[in-house]
Amino acid sequence: MFPFPPTQGVAGGRVQADGRGPLEGVVRGRVRWAWPAEGAWPAGGLCQPRGSRSPAPGAAGAAGAGPWRCPAGSASSRCCCCCWGGGRGRAIVIPPEYSLHELQQPPELTEQPPEQLVVFPSDDVVLKCAASGNPPPEYRWTREGLPFPFPSPSPFPSPSPGPAPPELAGVSVSPGGGTLVINATLAGRLQGRFRCAASNALGTALSWESRVIAENTPQWPKEKVTPVQVEEGDPVVLPCDPPKSAVPPKIYWLNSRIVHIAQDARVSMGQDGFLYFANAQVGDSHPDYICHAHYLGPRTIIQKEPLDLRVTPSNSVQSRRPRLVVPRDPQPTVVALRGETLVLECIAEGLPTPWVSWRRLNAPLPPGRAVLDNFNKTLRLREVSEADDGDYECAASNGHGTARRGHRVTVQAAPYWLRRPQSGVFGPGETARLDCQVGGKPRPHLSWSINGVPIEELPPSGRRALRDGALILSRLEPNDSMVAQCEASNSHGRLLANAFVYVVELPVQILTPDSALYAVVENQTAFLHCRAFGAPAPTVEWLSPALEPALQDDRAFAFTNGSLRLGPAARGDSGVFTCRAHNAHSNASVSARLDVRAATRIEVPPQSVTAKKGETVTFTCRATFDPGLEPRGVLWLRDGTPVLESPDSDKFSLAGDALTVAGVDYGDQGRFRCRAWTRLDSAEAEAELRVVGRPGPVRDLQVLEVGERQVRLSWTPGEEHNSPVEKFVVEQEEGIFSPGRFVELLTVPGARPWALLALSPYGRYRFRVLAVNGFGRGEPSAPSAAVSTAPAAPERYPMGVKGEGNETNNLVITWQPLPPGDWNAPQLRYRVQWRPLEPGRGRWAEATVGGPPLVVRDTPTFSPFEIRVQALNEAGKGPEPPVVIGYSGEDLPLVYPENVGVEILNSSSVRVSWSLSGAERDLRGRLRGYRILYWREGWVGERSRRQSPPPRDPRAPSPAGGADGAGRGQRGGFGGAAPLEPLPAAGFGVQRAGGRTPQRRDPLPHPRGSARPPRGAASGAFRGLRAGPGVAAAAAPQRRHHRLRAPVPAAEPERGGVPAGDLLPRRDPEHDPDPAGAAGPVPVGAPRPHPARPRRGPGAPGQPRPRARAAGAGHGGLRGGGRGFHGAALDPGPAPGQHRVRGGVHEQNHGGALALLGPRQLLPGPVPPRGPPARHLLPGPVRGAEPQRGARGVLGERGAHQRHQ
Repeated sequence: MFPFPPTQGVAGGRVQADGRGPLEGVVRGRVRWAWPAEGAWPAGGLCQPRGSRSPAPGAAGAAGAGPWRCPAGSASSRCCCCCWGGGRGRAIVIPPEYSLHELQQPPELTEQPPEQLVVFPSDDVVLKCAASGNPPPEYRWTREGLPFPFPSPSPFPSPSPGPAPPELAGVSVSPGGGTLVINATLAGRLQGRFRCAASNALGTALSWESRVIAENTPQWPKEKVTPVQVEEGDPVVLPCDPPKSAVPPKIYWLNSRIVHIAQDARVSMGQDGFLYFANAQVGDSHPDYICHAHYLGPRTIIQKEPLDLRVTPSNSVQSRRPRLVVPRDPQPTVVALRGETLVLECIAEGLPTPWVSWRRLNAPLPPGRAVLDNFNKTLRLREVSEADDGDYECAASNGHGTARRGHRVTVQAAPYWLRRPQSGVFGPGETARLDCQVGGKPRPHLSWSINGVPIEELPPSGRRALRDGALILSRLEPNDSMVAQCEASNSHGRLLANAFVYVVELPVQILTPDSALYAVVENQTAFLHCRAFGAPAPTVEWLSPALEPALQDDRAFAFTNGSLRLGPAARGDSGVFTCRAHNAHSNASVSARLDVRAATRIEVPPQSVTAKKGETVTFTCRATFDPGLEPRGVLWLRDGTPVLESPDSDKFSLAGDALTVAGVDYGDQGRFRCRAWTRLDSAEAEAELRVVGRPGPVRDLQVLEVGERQVRLSWTPGEEHNSPVEKFVVEQEEGIFSPGRFVELLTVPGARPWALLALSPYGRYRFRVLAVNGFGRGEPSAPSAAVSTAPAAPERYPMGVKGEGNETNNLVITWQPLPPGDWNAPQLRYRVQWRPLEPGRGRWAEATVGGPPLVVRDTPTFSPFEIRVQALNEAGKGPEPPVVIGYSGEDLPLVYPENVGVEILNSSSVRVSWSLSGAERDLRGRLRGYRILYWREGWVGERSRRQSPPPRDPRAPSPAGGADGAGRGQRGGFGGAAPLEPLPAAGFGVQRAGGRTPQRRDPLPHPRGSARPPRGAASGAFRGLRAGPGVAAAAAPQRRHHRLRAPVPAAEPERGGVPAGDLLPRRDPEHDPDPAGAAGPVPVGAPRPHPARPRRGPGAPGQPRPRARAAGAGHGGLRGGGRGFHGAALDPGPAPGQHRVRGGVHEQNHGGALALLGPRQLLPGPVPPRGPPARHLLPGPVRGAEPQRGARGVLGERGAHQRHQ
């Protein structure tokens, strides 16, 4: 569509190319350029001769070999450039579209004879010569510069003066051609230099000289051959002198059985055909060494007389240093021709057999072109150039010395073309320049001829000149058509080139079709074409639709090829333009119609989008078009590739002016371009789709710097997916103990693609890495190569070491086994040591086991032991563990509560106190606490109607020991305070009465001699009390559905007492595993792992009594107890349909009953608030005792009521 490339144009007779300045000499005088209608720029902007594959030298208009044509494949309407001769001798090309009925053509040789022809007696001499031309050319031959016989003189100028010789019999020229045939019988007499001339009315073309050589059939002359006799170890040369020929023969050495003589570094043939032995061996003795010469021309093989080689064995064979046999000249000079192959040879003799090497002095041998063959004896250098000129050296060595020989290489050259003259077509009055530049060494001699006649022999002319080897013809006239010859020669060869100058007169023709329509859109540049051709070159003029010169418009520009540029175009420029072309002989004109349309515009361009992977994205592109332009549409492209819908996928959907991308993936991101198009123009807008998401897997995971306990891991980050990597997570698999399971090991910053990893002994590790960005973790990489570590001694000791007994005479030692990752070896065992905790400590007892527990038997009851557990494996022992104190098994206590007393605190609370009957050691275990049972005997107004229950065996189990913890006996009373029992871990204690031995009892025994709860009475279990005396438990009466909750008593010790921090216990889950709400009295226990220590508390003689405050809401269960605490408050609470006991406990005490039993474990809790001092104490005095041997509990109503709510 464009006559010039966007960056090229023609102005002022010069071509501007890409801003690099004018191309001098390309367009001069009346030169014109014509461009294909599609706007293709000819290769390099140059004219091309017919059949050429590249532009002719010298840029546009260079004279070619002619006849000139457009490049291969171009249509008649798409000719390349039309170059007309100008002031510098440029040629023109006649376009194929130019209508020409008959066009003459000077002769051009298409076939020439060989430069050398060797014939033998049975061969005819055949010299071919053919040429093209119009009219068809005629042929003449010369021999040694003289005309070769023709029957009559030629009507064309003779290449050489003189009459034509008479016709010779046996010599003929092919009819309609120029092939010369000489009979074989005349070949010997007519050998020499021949040349062919082809002529027509426009000139004469000459062939190069062909040298004809006639030879006889080669024969080996008769010779007398004498045996060749040498001693063992001596050098031998077997000669071969074949008959001389213009074409050297190929030499072969065979024996009489036609078997090739084996050749190696010791025995080989030289370039001269001789057979060389570096040292003779007895096995070389043969009577039939035969040299064969193969002549390719006559297709003949001749052989020399057999040579008899006799090697005499010798007992005095001595080694000798090498000696070079070839070349014989001590400093040979070799002339190599440019472009041919250089051959250098060195053959040496010596014992042992020498080995030959080559080098070039002051420079390396050219790689790729230097080849060694014939066992390194021959150096071949292919495609020799002037750079190969210099000195080369061969060296032959065998351990006894070295022989060297230098070769001086001189590179010369037969004539070769630097610039070959080109044929051309010129118009009258123009100037033709035929350049002929030749290289060679020695420098070639250059000569010119015109139509076969040396220019020196032609009449002088002022329009013809020789300048710097170029032939210049000025002010050409129609009869100046000719064929010129440029010939160059030196001692190595000759060159000849023919170039014609064809001077023509041609009428003007406009090759562009008439009434062509050119449609553009507004603001584009319009190009109207008018390709005119003629000789001389025509002048082109454009007229506007108003028939005014188009160049009057500042927007218009006329190219020298005839095209008109108008831009930017407006809607008002539409109309018919006229092109006129004329020269001195004729003129022509055509019209061109310009149609300017509205430009395509994008009104709503697509917007760039950033989307998460899997989302659906829609781009919208809205455009406006000229209503008269069809077809039209909107095309979507992604990164330059059209986006099309596919029936196999719903990835892309096109609906009107919208493009929808469903389920975007990382491969979908890129630049999406909307192109609104018509047949004249297009408009584009672009948007970018960025897909974000979790990063891709890392790659190239490598394990580096593997050490005994450390490894360096490196990797290459994967795709970030438009969100920078924040960190890398390294996961580890331990293949021995946890195969197939990767666990997170560490994280590293996102800017550091490596990590140093610590390894444990005896492991087989693999690693993988995950990248993390703002959208989460990416896929893990492929696992790395496995890394194994050697076993080592354990580096940790077991934790959680404990010692407790589950029988009265054993010690059970337990610990937490080391995980397999800390074994550091295939097998792990434990060294367990123990000894009694006593003065002097004693020796350790030990045992090695595979795991816990270890049971030590026959131990004293509840005795302390020092315990330690150490890990060991086949590689050694682990670190020394710390010592842990444990206790052997417990037994039933031998003491019981006594001196139980009740003190009325107020109308709803009482205080119970007691003491222990014996020493602390008789507990035989850790004191866990006490249990208090109480029930209601009746109401105040019902005392007269109560009946006492029948007497029961005091040793029988109490009804309060039932599964629900509530006694079901009849109403009754018991006289006095109820005795209590302490509760160690081994169970409830017993009352010592009548000197009976304490025995193991049921979990809920009653103190001996105590009143039992009547049927229907309730008992409650209070939880959450601290271990030690004074722990209490209570239960509400049956059928009243009260869960009694003890208030928080505040006891201030009087006459001693205990710290307030010991008053609020909590359940120890290890020693008191019973769940809340279990049936029966609920146990609570002490948290201390050591036995209760005796301390003084209230109740001892001379000590003040503790003061109690009103109880508040608190933890469930009776709150009180602790070492030395003498009271705990209990609230029995109301029952539905009954009276709340407030202020009537006074009388209730006379008809009620209390029982205090041995406790279970308690935990410490918060300090209770302090209360007012107690004022009353019920009968049942408290004996003076150690602080742990007495306690008091306060029973009240409020806590039970709060728990019920």
